[in-house]
Amino acid sequence: MTVEPRDLSYSELLALLAGDVDLRLLLTAGERFRVETPFFYPGRHEPVVAYLAPAPQSGRPPIKSVRISDGGGLIEYLADQGMDLEVDMVLSKTVFHAVRQVEGAGIAGGQVYLDSTPDKVGTGLWRFLQLVIEVTGLRHAKYKDALLQLERRQGPDSAKAGWRPT
Repeated sequence: MTVEPRDLSYSELLALLAGDVDLRLLLTAGERFRVETPFFYPGRHEPVVAYLAPAPQSGRPPIKSVRISDGGGLIEYLADQGMDLEVDMVLSKTVFHAVRQVEGAGIAGGQVYLDSTPDKVGTGLWRFLQLVIEVTGLRHAKYKDALLQLERRQGPDSAKAGWRPT
């Protein structure tokens, strides 16, 4: 049986980011949270949603690690943009490399996540959101790279030979 996460309001999110002791205690007791962040995926009208839950561990509470994840939203977003990680191996390696660069981050079960200690969950959430933004930005880098490759393939007689995307 899956426990539904409790929705956090923006004021509770801000309190958690500021280190609210009561919310941290709820996390260490095993409570699960869901919060719609003020950030949106480019080209969509859906906010980036963060889930906070106990990280998989052996034993019982108190929780030693909190997992901050996106519920699969980032990988779904990339697939909707034509960047399916299962099909595009270059993109897949790039995303996995970007995720591995962040300490405590990973991809499991189709979700990008970051594990944090309960006392640093506010900082962990900021780091997680930065990771989501960074991976989302790969979308633009891929298109720019494709345009650069197209430019190189065009001969010097082409009218676009000197044009470079910025």
